[in-house]
Amino acid sequence: MRFLIDAMLPPSTADLLIARGHDATTPTLLGAHNLADDVLVRLAAAKGRVIVTENAADFAGTTECPVLFVRKVWWPTGSLPERLAAALARWAEANPEPGSWPHWLPDGLR
Repeated sequence: MRFLIDAMLPPSTADLLIARGHDATTPTLLGAHNLADDVLVRLAAAKGRVIVTENAADFAGTTECPVLFVRKVWWPTGSLPERLAAALARWAEANPEPGSWPHWLPDGLR
């Protein structure tokens, strides 16, 4: 699966996803660390990426690409990148073709 990890989440999550066989990037790796939400959506949609973000308020109405909402507080700070990457890999396996709308990471995949 192709992921775009939002800037509010640990960027090392992208590296860990790549190690698990996924295509993952961050806004910084795309050349800008502070992209406007609409630009982020356009980039994700154009490249078939799932946006992973905590920002439910700004992405709740997105229909151009899949958006996966997560909360950093679901995992201990020290293990956040590893546990988030593992959860995203499980979600990708369970949702190989997610619809172009917002999703919440279910409890069972955390």
